[in-house]
Amino acid sequence: MTSKFHSMKVFFLSGIMAIGLLSAVPQSTDKEAKALLNEATAKLKGHSQLYLEFSYHFVNKRVEPPVMQEENGTIAVKGDNYHLMFMGIEQIRQGNKLYTILREDEEVQITAYDPEEAQQGLTPTSLLSAYEKGYSYKLGAKKKVDGKNVQYVVLKPNASEEISKIMIGIFTGSKQLHSLKQWGTNGTELTLTVTSFEPNKALPANYFTFNKEDYPGYYISE
Repeated sequence: MTSKFHSMKVFFLSGIMAIGLLSAVPQSTDKEAKALLNEATAKLKGHSQLYLEFSYHFVNKRVEPPVMQEENGTIAVKGDNYHLMFMGIEQIRQGNKLYTILREDEEVQITAYDPEEAQQGLTPTSLLSAYEKGYSYKLGAKKKVDGKNVQYVVLKPNASEEISKIMIGIFTGSKQLHSLKQWGTNGTELTLTVTSFEPNKALPANYFTFNKEDYPGYYISE
């Protein structure tokens, strides 16, 4: 698995639930921003299962030539498990194991779930703590997106060598996550936009289960 995929996975998963603990942690904050985050958190917690389609945009204009990349992906989250498809890689977390499926190479990498990675936003329970400490936040701009109001919340790290700021967009009507954008101190910009949000979507019973019989001829490393 590439380091780029890993960092993007952490960024994305963190973004889905980051608003959760932010709303519960005492910080320098705007009361309206806190209320919006609380409502969005309640909305997320009200779903036992989430299925999202998303677009991803990366740009760094400080380098020559400038770097730009656009990708689409999907993720389903249920309890502590997830099923992610992104950058040509498929990954399933099932209990204490991670299954990374590289279809182009006809290979499946099986690794033990690392509790240290949980602190980076790799499980729904720990996703909430992604921005738990070290950030202040306030209301940003409000914009119309496809006829719907999106309110942005701006997060500033108290001390970070990597992150300049983060902006989370929330639909004011449905209180659902619209987007997450992160500015890096090195000039990078990562933008994730939820293009389809389907809570409690009916998925196959084995969607969060890895079955090696589904991958005949694959090299499966354990």
